[in-house]
Amino acid sequence: MMYLIWSFGLNAWWAPDRCGYTESLDVAGRYSKTESGEIVTDSFFLDEVAIVESIAIANGPPAFHPYAGQNGGGDGFDWERK
Repeated sequence: MMYLIWSFGLNAWWAPDRCGYTESLDVAGRYSKTESGEIVTDSFFLDEVAIVESIAIANGPPAFHPYAGQNGGGDGFDWERK
């Protein structure tokens, strides 16, 4: 099973070999479970998400950030702290 990485910060897919970004699903890089996990986990601003290739092809990019609207919503992050 391969994964694609969506960047919410750039509104684009990660390109192959971690080299840039693309708006094209056809050009987007395909990453293993391990590599996609490393990419998403290393994302400092939590703006990357790994999506199973078949789901990405069927649905396209995510419509919303998984943490959007979760201020104090039990996700363990204090998004409003200044």
